[in-house]
Amino acid sequence: MSVINDIVAIEAYIKALFPTATTGKQDVPAQPPPNSYYVRMIDEDRETETRYHYRVDRAYQIVHVDKRPDTVLANMDKLSTAVYQTELIGPIRINAFSISPPAKTENGLFVIIGVLDTSVREARIQPEYPKINHVNIRRM
Repeated sequence: MSVINDIVAIEAYIKALFPTATTGKQDVPAQPPPNSYYVRMIDEDRETETRYHYRVDRAYQIVHVDKRPDTVLANMDKLSTAVYQTELIGPIRINAFSISPPAKTENGLFVIIGVLDTSVREARIQPEYPKINHVNIRRM
């Protein structure tokens, strides 16, 4: 899966949990509205596991903004619980999810940041060989 597909899948997962929330990808506005979530990729690492596949480890930052500190904490706790209950978001395996304490922004809203560590295994493209069309067996 591409990084864009992963971000879209995570955004859709958040939107399913919080249907009234505003969501965004990769860019957090300077004045975000209350009850909003933003998904950003912050790190990627690829590692060979076998000749047939490799693992892509990515970290995503989930930024949540709302009016009260207890609201952002409760919402991120709900997201964390949901993530650990399913362990998957589509084909994306969840390794860990951690959150920061809430902080007050310049416009009086509160922001909390979560980091979602994920893994996806991807198959390598294998060479294709021509098929053997006719095989004759001769008995002696």
